[in-house]
Amino acid sequence: MAWDRYRRTKRGDKIKVDFYTGMPTMFSVKKYSDALNDLRVGRGVGGHFQHNLVSINTANRKATFKKADQSTIDVDFTLLHVTPPMGPLDFLKSSPIADAAGWVDVDKGTLRHTNPEFGNIFALGDCSSLPTSKTAAAITSQAPILTENLFSVMETGRVSSAIYDGYTSCPVRLFGVIGFTCI
Repeated sequence: MAWDRYRRTKRGDKIKVDFYTGMPTMFSVKKYSDALNDLRVGRGVGGHFQHNLVSINTANRKATFKKADQSTIDVDFTLLHVTPPMGPLDFLKSSPIADAAGWVDVDKGTLRHTNPEFGNIFALGDCSSLPTSKTAAAITSQAPILTENLFSVMETGRVSSAIYDGYTSCPVRLFGVIGFTCI
């Protein structure tokens, strides 16, 4: 949106836009990643993948990124838009219900904890280990499955036949940094 707005102004040809992300692609879902990358290339937006933002020097307008090879690079900016890294909350990471990455360890179909010792625990959305984006679209598909299985366990002791199919969507939510530099 910013790129389009800048193009409509007299300064549009003096603004360089770059996209930095710690991910190896524009987006985690290939279909959307490919479409977004085509737009990025077509609009002349720089793409810098596997670049994690590690610090910002606001006084000197420099952003420091760590690259995949662990080297760092300083990038000048005029305007910086940042989506901070997201991850599990500390209380979950140190909990016995968490997997190695710190998320509540659930079966990707039933949304029930994978350890029978914690069979009364179900999770969805931002705290779960589900291999999907943490989005409202995903949780909207997860909630009915969790509800069905939770009530089934409460009533029968077993999960129902309801299975989460992995649906998620959020093609405009990009995890990264967009830097604008006025030339």
